[in-house]
Amino acid sequence: MNRRIRSALVFACAAIAATCATCTGQEPILTFSLDESQITIPQGGEAIAVLRVENGSAYPGDDIEPTLEVEGLTLRAEPEVIAALSPFDSAAFVLHLSASEEFSLGTSTHALGLVYNYCIGELCYLLTEEISFTLTVVPPSEAPVELPVALPVEPASRLWFRLGGLGLGFLFLAAAIGVRRALSRSWPLYAVLILFALGGLAYGVVLNQHEQAQGIGAVLCTSCVGIEEAQHGEPELTPAGIAAIETIEDDIELLVFYAVWCHACPYAEAMVEETAEHNRRITYRFVDVAEEPELAERSGVIQSGRTVVPAILRVDTGEILFGAEDLEARLVDLLRGTP
Repeated sequence: MNRRIRSALVFACAAIAATCATCTGQEPILTFSLDESQITIPQGGEAIAVLRVENGSAYPGDDIEPTLEVEGLTLRAEPEVIAALSPFDSAAFVLHLSASEEFSLGTSTHALGLVYNYCIGELCYLLTEEISFTLTVVPPSEAPVELPVALPVEPASRLWFRLGGLGLGFLFLAAAIGVRRALSRSWPLYAVLILFALGGLAYGVVLNQHEQAQGIGAVLCTSCVGIEEAQHGEPELTPAGIAAIETIEDDIELLVFYAVWCHACPYAEAMVEETAEHNRRITYRFVDVAEEPELAERSGVIQSGRTVVPAILRVDTGEILFGAEDLEARLVDLLRGTP
């Protein structure tokens, strides 16, 4: 590829990535809102509320679940769990609140808990949030009439616009791949990826959704420059890594924190197992953060209601590694005590 063209492509990708920097990191990706923050419910009866969920990020949110811990008040949500919410998508829960016959009359404020997880590259996060609402409990004779709940439906025109744009994009991508194979040149493929990114930015701006535009650009530009590459295969230590591990003479215990929803955790677990096979002084234990949350919190894996896995803790020093990116080198440094 011509050097000037390559430089221009890299610069364009870097510029898009810079504008999307706020989309990454251990931050909430979902926004929650209640249609009515003040809910009226009769003693011994039920009230219905709608909880809206908006994903304004470039990452899917998984296993989204509302929870409520108020004595005398029970919650049933439809659906019980949203297994996955795609980037820039929205969904809703219909919340059925039931009050016991002994629930005190009057107005009080409570918090609805929300739990979900998501992954960015090799790091997976579990987030817990709260949204407050005001509950007014009235005698059964004063119960309001419940109206049918209407959930949002995406306009057909916008849906067809999205599908058409996606189909056109894949058509251009296929053409670029064909040109690349025919001419043995990569610049058509890079050009199409940049057009994807710019098109995503323009689409978000047209809809007055600038955060979504930034997120779309983040996803596409990472594909362009290869920023996020997940580890999926079995780990294989290099000869240099094995030699370094075999020279360790201290007894070292590792705690490997994982979660069932973590994509990169199996890779980290297998890496630690492989490492221990080359040195008997290295022992390890796998810790499920859901089963031992107190240990995870003491170890710094859970902070302010946010869980980050995979995480590997060296017990004697308290040093901890997060994620699976470049794990062999970082794990060797951890074991050797190299800062």
